Amino acid sequence: MTEKLPFLIIIPHSGLEVPEELSGYENVSPLNIFFEADAGAESIFSFYDSVLKTISSPVSKIFVDMDREYKLLSPVTADGVIKSKTSMNREVFKTDCYPDEIAISNILNRYYFPFHESIRNSFKEFNFKAIIECHTHMPVGPANSQDKGMPRPLVITSYTVDTDSGVKQTASADMAIELAAAVAKNLSREGETVSDIFRVSDHEGKGFIMKNYSLSGIPVLRLSISRSLFLNENYFNLERMTIDERRLYRISTLVKSGLEKFYRKCF
Repeated sequence: MTEKLPFLIIIPHSGLEVPEELSGYENVSPLNIFFEADAGAESIFSFYDSVLKTISSPVSKIFVDMDREYKLLSPVTADGVIKSKTSMNREVFKTDCYPDEIAISNILNRYYFPFHESIRNSFKEFNFKAIIECHTHMPVGPANSQDKGMPRPLVITSYTVDTDSGVKQTASADMAIELAAAVAKNLSREGETVSDIFRVSDHEGKGFIMKNYSLSGIPVLRLSISRSLFLNENYFNLERMTIDERRLYRISTLVKSGLEKFYRKCF
């Protein structure tokens, strides 16, 4: 396609930075932070020249999770906007160093609210046909996940969220199926999985982005691809914590092609 795809791409979890307000208080290493992030997501999904808008964050999700409601904090939950535990149940902060209310307010005003303001402002600038929230996932469900220890497919999409009035669709099931199938077909020769090549989840309850921006009336879908495609001994340097850029470019090209097929089929 020569014209830009009329999509808003949101990449909330690709960041690796520690907010300077929290530097020195963290109980996690750069390696921990790397593996908590959506590795490769920024390079794979940043289709700046191919979609109407891409929005991402440089900050690690364990310090500011853009996909959680800003009121969701410890001790109510360990998996809130500022986390107290990682996905592997490691304490995020040193003892008694979880930020206080003043620090939390400053952090949210500096990082969280501008991220979401940029999303809202983009609605005024562009006429989007769909919002796609993009992630990369671990090949096996981590310790705090619903599918703990279970193998995961190459591609996962979802189209529902929890609300006070029950489970709500943010897009049609057919859209979620078409998106998953189009991307998975392109990636199917790039890696192996003992699971199916794709899965459509009809229950993705925690996501604030899907729940909040589906109110705009624009279909919102969640797309995630497996890190097994690039986070392996062939393409990943553990010592340097770097991924082969050529590999990421290839995966990005295949995903973009899948999005083009999805657009032609559903719009």
